[in-house]
Amino acid sequence: MTMVQAMAAHGTGGPEVLGLVDVPSAAVGPAEVRVAVRFSGVNFWDVMQRRGVVPLGPGSVPGVEGVGEVIEVGPEVDSLRVGDRVAWSKVAGSYAQQVVGAAWMFVPVPTELADEDAARVLMQGVTAQYLAESTWTLETGDSAVVMAAAGGVGTLLTQFLGARGVRVVGVVSRDDKKAAALEAGAADVVVDSERFVDDLRSIVHDGAGAVFDANGGESALRGLELLRTRGALVLYGAAGGPVPPLDLGRLGDGSLYVTRAAGRDYARTPEEWRSRADDVLARAGEGTLRAVAGGVWPLSEAAEAHRHLESRASVGKLLLAIS
Repeated sequence: MTMVQAMAAHGTGGPEVLGLVDVPSAAVGPAEVRVAVRFSGVNFWDVMQRRGVVPLGPGSVPGVEGVGEVIEVGPEVDSLRVGDRVAWSKVAGSYAQQVVGAAWMFVPVPTELADEDAARVLMQGVTAQYLAESTWTLETGDSAVVMAAAGGVGTLLTQFLGARGVRVVGVVSRDDKKAAALEAGAADVVVDSERFVDDLRSIVHDGAGAVFDANGGESALRGLELLRTRGALVLYGAAGGPVPPLDLGRLGDGSLYVTRAAGRDYARTPEEWRSRADDVLARAGEGTLRAVAGGVWPLSEAAEAHRHLESRASVGKLLLAIS
């Protein structure tokens, strides 16, 4: 039996529960492929897995995305070959030297796109793609507010919206994150504070067509105060905790809309997932979509990467270098 190295959670809790282990290499099914992982992405989803908020799969190995090289294909696979470079964002246990999953989950990487860039852009890129293209219709000249605008999704969402001619106002947690949001194309950036609503109203005088909120928590519903008539509050994250109950009567002041977007509903079939993923990687390969580079840690230092992510000090996408 072949063994591979992986980072596993020994129980639930803080980053200290993460540790290197040797795990058996899974068998490849008829419609599956085995991939040697080069880089794995670090996401808040992984943190929630480690904390026990989200269940971990077999072996308690976190991670769901990465980039690598196909090293084995099942007999029913005709879409990929050994040696293909692929990226993915739905394969459990990606904090490991190898992953095995259904072939449709793996997307070929354009030759002009480097491994690190592919690993940084796919998962958050697909989220940004469906948020910008499918959750709410915004036209050239509209304004949108993007919360967490210096984060992985925020910088990519800003670029997708900008490509549609939408004026983006970004919100960041600290002054030193403004540069990342501006570089992504935000027209203005404000720091989240008690003056949040007043600061944004002074910029978006007529109200925003949409507010995209990744944070959730008690403050999420502030976005309703920033919307124009028939605008939408698009919730898509929960880093700040659950959103409080909403009195639907509030929506009558402006005929407002609220939606809670979930990726599973915007990539319901392999074909829809592949279409969105191909769009993201094609734009990245052309250089019209760029993820902000965050830190890179070796697999053995995954705990430190988690600490950095949870500190809110991170800008851009964090990666683990696997092999």
